[in-house]
Amino acid sequence: MKKVSLFAFALIGVFTVAFGQGSSDPWAGTWKFDAAKSKLHGPAPKEETVTSQAAGAGGQTVKYSIQGTAADGSAMTESYDGKADGQAYPFIANGKEVAKISYHRDSDHQYTSHGTGADGTTTTGTVTLSKDGKTITIQEHAKGPQGEFDEMVVYNKQ
Repeated sequence: MKKVSLFAFALIGVFTVAFGQGSSDPWAGTWKFDAAKSKLHGPAPKEETVTSQAAGAGGQTVKYSIQGTAADGSAMTESYDGKADGQAYPFIANGKEVAKISYHRDSDHQYTSHGTGADGTTTTGTVTLSKDGKTITIQEHAKGPQGEFDEMVVYNKQ
């Protein structure tokens, strides 16, 4: 699986998720990748914007899209549309399914994720919304052909 796909996985969850309870949903909105606060296993994207939508009662729907520029300068488009029911749903990168991710709602400010990439990479993570609703932090552990590693991805609300 490409580094970009792993990066968005816990979203990558990315991340950067929409768990809805209407227009006051603190998860919904536009989020920008913060390279200075993130700690990645590989090269950081040059730019990444996540748009999450309020979707579903009780925070049980997860829907987001990611637009950006990878470290090598190529354009990237990623998306996820599923439920926070522990079942795996497709993660799409540049029009192709590259992984399946499941989410579980732990609280109003945290979700856990599990993912499996097409190359066999597995990830587990937590997606946490800060108390002030301005920052999403994704802590992720990945294991696959590239080895085993941890990452922290930070997004700030725009």
